[in-house]
Amino acid sequence: MPKRAPDPITEEELNKILDAAIISDRDYLILRLLARTGIRIGELYGVYKREQGGWIYGIQKKDIDFRNKRLWVYSLKQRKYVRREVLVDDATIMLLRRHTEKMKTEDHVFRNISYRQIQRLPKKYAQLAGVDKNVSCHSLRHFFITHSWRKGMDIARLQYLAGHADLKTTMIYTHVTTEDVEKKYREIYEG
Repeated sequence: MPKRAPDPITEEELNKILDAAIISDRDYLILRLLARTGIRIGELYGVYKREQGGWIYGIQKKDIDFRNKRLWVYSLKQRKYVRREVLVDDATIMLLRRHTEKMKTEDHVFRNISYRQIQRLPKKYAQLAGVDKNVSCHSLRHFFITHSWRKGMDIARLQYLAGHADLKTTMIYTHVTTEDVEKKYREIYEG
């Protein structure tokens, strides 16, 4: 039996959570970024490396391309960190512009809050919104992947956007099997 991810939050539940978070521009932006881009919390904030004396990577102002509506994040691939592109919608890029307007180019965008506090945001706002699920940062990533798949995004494109090294990982989130992917591609390429 193939491995399956748990059922994700719905669009309605996500909207309730985001509506509850509107009381804090920063919290709303963080939750929106996680849910609308699928980035991991470690890509947003950075990762702690004791041997390097603290936090490394994480989004800096210089990683945001406001004109082309994208940002660059660092993902772990085969024991190395690689830079990958993430697309951002109009509303989120406007919020990022406002959030970072007084920052220097080298400033980390979300280091004015702790990693642990970011981890707690989804649960906090889910409770405020009355969403009775155990919501985490990963739940928001899961929402992005499954929602994008249901809207018809190509599985290979989704794999890239999610930063998965293996297509099978993406397939776990979408609840799709290898046979489903092969069938879809046969339909596309065989007419």
